[in-house]
Amino acid sequence: MSNKGFHLSVSAISKAKNHSVLAKSAYNSGSKLIDEQSGEVNDYTNKTKDKVLNLVDSDGIKYTQVIEKNVMHTALITPTIAGDLAVTRESFWNDIERVETRKNAQLGTEIDVMFPEGITADQRMVLAERYAQILSDRYNVLVDVAIHRPHSHEKHVGKGEVVELTSINFHAHILLSSREILSDADADADADADADADADGYALSKRKNWLQWSTGERLSKGLNGRGDELKYQRTLWADIANELLPENKVINEKSYREQGINRLPKMKLGKSLYKDVLKGKRSVIHEYNETIDEINAYIEKNGLVIEYHDKGRIDLESNAQEDNGVTVHYKKRKPFARLELSNIRLVDPAVELTPATLKKDSQTHSDVANDHALDDLLAISDDFEQQKKMVRSALFSTIDTLHEELAHQSKQTITIDKNIKNTSQFTEEVGQDYSTSRQKMIELAKQINTKEQSEALKVALALVEKFRQDDTLQTGRAVTSLEKQLSQIDKIVLNNKAVLKKLIPLNNEVIADHKGLKATLKPFATKLNKLATGFKALDEIDIEKSDLSLQWDQAFADLQEIDVTNNMDTYHKFAAFADLDVERFKYFREEREALSTLKAVEIDADADTRLTALAADVKAFKTANNEDIQQLKQQITTSEKTYQRLSPFYEQRRELLDQSGAVISQDDELYDEIVSTKTTQLNAARLDEWRTRTIALHQQLIKAHEQAELENKAKLEREAADKRRQAQQQKEQEQAALARTRLAETEAYQDRFDNVVVRVKRHVDEIDFKVIDTAATVIAAAEKLAAEAFILEALQQTDDFTGLQQRLRDTDEKRVVIDVEQSTQTLLQALRTLPDDRHKMDAINALNKRFERVPDIHVDTKTLTQTLSTQVLEVENDIQAKTRRYSSPRPF
Repeated sequence: MSNKGFHLSVSAISKAKNHSVLAKSAYNSGSKLIDEQSGEVNDYTNKTKDKVLNLVDSDGIKYTQVIEKNVMHTALITPTIAGDLAVTRESFWNDIERVETRKNAQLGTEIDVMFPEGITADQRMVLAERYAQILSDRYNVLVDVAIHRPHSHEKHVGKGEVVELTSINFHAHILLSSREILSDADADADADADADADADGYALSKRKNWLQWSTGERLSKGLNGRGDELKYQRTLWADIANELLPENKVINEKSYREQGINRLPKMKLGKSLYKDVLKGKRSVIHEYNETIDEINAYIEKNGLVIEYHDKGRIDLESNAQEDNGVTVHYKKRKPFARLELSNIRLVDPAVELTPATLKKDSQTHSDVANDHALDDLLAISDDFEQQKKMVRSALFSTIDTLHEELAHQSKQTITIDKNIKNTSQFTEEVGQDYSTSRQKMIELAKQINTKEQSEALKVALALVEKFRQDDTLQTGRAVTSLEKQLSQIDKIVLNNKAVLKKLIPLNNEVIADHKGLKATLKPFATKLNKLATGFKALDEIDIEKSDLSLQWDQAFADLQEIDVTNNMDTYHKFAAFADLDVERFKYFREEREALSTLKAVEIDADADTRLTALAADVKAFKTANNEDIQQLKQQITTSEKTYQRLSPFYEQRRELLDQSGAVISQDDELYDEIVSTKTTQLNAARLDEWRTRTIALHQQLIKAHEQAELENKAKLEREAADKRRQAQQQKEQEQAALARTRLAETEAYQDRFDNVVVRVKRHVDEIDFKVIDTAATVIAAAEKLAAEAFILEALQQTDDFTGLQQRLRDTDEKRVVIDVEQSTQTLLQALRTLPDDRHKMDAINALNKRFERVPDIHVDTKTLTQTLSTQVLEVENDIQAKTRRYSSPRPF
């Protein structure tokens, strides 16, 4: 059994790293998923389509290679206990994005696995889904499974040749949700379920699934720590895979060392470096892995055993720890640590070999540089280039180990710096003065150097890469200088370790003291919180008493309003029950506030006694006030019932007096009886009797009133008839006078109009159109037009009219305007019928001369005289044209 073909890595999908679980799911499944919050579209549907590579063989012949789709299979796995759930990939991961609101929230966990050789396509689906179902049931989460085909790429080889490069890495992406998924029925019954169930029939838990809990909480509840859970996930994959693999292909999740195999592990290349390998590119990591291959071959050839010199760094067995009375077995440290070539030795299983010491002056930071495996190989290697390569690998191994150690120290330092910054907050929380410890921690933290050394390691790694690219730079002096630099960094790392050995206990002491004081504060705070409930009840009592005081005031006022009582002693007696002892209440608040401000270091037996006494006083105060409230409520209820019973009778009596007071006042005995009866003596029978007597009295008054009304009505009717006759006579007289006035105005207007017509006719005769030698139709049209023009001018210039005459004048004016327009056209038409000769010209000129004495008459935009002048010119032009046409004798 080996671990060849075994790979399983676990990574978190976190908002802190700007991850999107929707984008991850879309990539894995080859889907198009839309983020409903940001609107971002994650479209990876091209991964579900075949890919065509355009290739060229060594002879230059082009051809295409169809590569099958990258995504082979997808599935959504839900817990068996949840039953059949209607879940879609887009809606579910959008729900996760919505519920995880913290800026550093973990949205899910992704497990990447590689399928070992010997697994068929159908078995891959069975293996991935079975593994996902077990994890889904274990954590009660949704698992998004996607199986991917190996990636294929194009590579240019030589001149014009393009070939296909394809790995053999069939793999699966297994994405676990951060929250448990529950059916609606479970969500309704489960107190931890989210209040908002999804429309598709599922809900998300309020808490994250236990895979994302802290190690401390897991251990306290008897669950695996992070290391043990990772081991479980790796072992589970190997066990399920081995059920499907033939015996000669089974895999093992353990490292070579855990299996007892004398082989050194190589470094993982990762996706980008593996692609570089396929395309023929190299790096220091490639050289390192080649060196490891050579060391492994050397170990196998000589039957050697690896001695790691890490003092039990790898834990082969689980460790036991007590947590809250529960014994839990877990791994304290990571079981798969990096190794440094400078720290391992190769020994004979029976007799320890004496390693060669070819390069004593090339020691790096290791104190056993003469006893490592690399020297053995350098001693027996005759190839100078091979020696350089091994030196580079040793340098790279040292840099990588130092980098890991510095990263760990940096992480510890960041945590301690955070705690240093929080000491002020710790003091504020528990009242303990941590200033001395804080100052010591600050002084020690200043002695730690990680950032500059990490940058120096990056420079060193870049130099080793330059050595690989150009080994002429890898001189003995350059290597020695770099080893000295690494040795100096190693000293700083060791110094950091020494400082951290002092700093970490001091930090832990502060944290432990803070936690201990918080634990002391917790029960006291719990009592205070319970007391808060009592104060809340007192606040409610205060509010209730204020309300009851208003209710009692209203109830007593209501009884006063209906004249039931006016006893102020009774009022003050029950009003006192609504009063609250404000001073005592204030004392309670002040005492509670004083106790609330106590820090953890100030809490002692006296403080606890004060808190207990306060709780008892508050309880007694609450009981006494509740009794007052009950008595006051009872009195208010009695008063309200009395008011409800008597108020209708009181209102009916008042209504009877309001409506029939005039009637009742006619009977002094009835009136006195109604107004003098007490409210408490009122009842329905008495009110009915009063109504009956009032009605009878009313009937008597009505009869007397009706008789008087009849007499008055007859008188009023006679007076009205006289008024109507007088009004009719006056109206007839006014209408006759108006008719006479209108007739007189009309006749006066007609007389004036007739006079105008006479004067106009005389004026037209004076102009004497008849003397013009032309057709009679032209003369008649000219006289008519001239008369109408004079009449129109007279109508327009006369204003001294009455309203009726003005309306008659306006009507005549409109009519005459139309007549003028029609007469103008008649005259012009008559002129057109005349022949175009000198006689016509003379006639038009004569007309024009006479129309100059007539008010302006407009034809379109011109006056009539202008129009006639234009016609004269037109006739004259026609005559001249005819004369020119026949001026020469005609040839015969």
